[in-house]
Amino acid sequence: MNQSWGGQSASKTPNPKIQSFLEALRSSQGKSSPQGGEAFGQNPFAEFQQKKEIEKKRIESFHKARTEEWNRVFSAKQKETEKKIEQVREELKRLAVQLKNLDANITKAVQSPVVEVGEYHLSFLDHLRETLHFYSLKASSANSWLETYNKRSKKQGFYWAQASKKGSSFTLNNERAVATSVG
Repeated sequence: MNQSWGGQSASKTPNPKIQSFLEALRSSQGKSSPQGGEAFGQNPFAEFQQKKEIEKKRIESFHKARTEEWNRVFSAKQKETEKKIEQVREELKRLAVQLKNLDANITKAVQSPVVEVGEYHLSFLDHLRETLHFYSLKASSANSWLETYNKRSKKQGFYWAQASKKGSSFTLNNERAVATSVG
């Protein structure tokens, strides 16, 4: 029995798709380069590698652009925060000057002699006393908060100085972790 590759008889005509594939395969084998590799235009693996490299470069470019954008956004937020901090500091300076002026004015009001004693003077001084008492409560609360903040700032300064000096042997020390743990 006379059979060709694929189990079909020689009398039947082979499938045209299979025939064209076989012809393309034979022609590509005939066009091989002297090193044994395929010509660049005919090597699908080389084309795949080239496309893969192009895609890799595109992804790297995307990540680089995204990182730069994040840096700009972070930098803008940091600058905005610094600007707000500076504005609050300026406002606090103005308030401190106003409090000094208030202190001077209160001293003048208390030390000024009363020419005619009356209900007006009594109610004025009583109102001044109540207002100052209210402000003193707020001021003492703010003062105790500021003292706590300053103490913590000193401790944080010590912590970061030790952390930069000693490194992870200080920051990851079990004794320090237990001493600073919450609860």
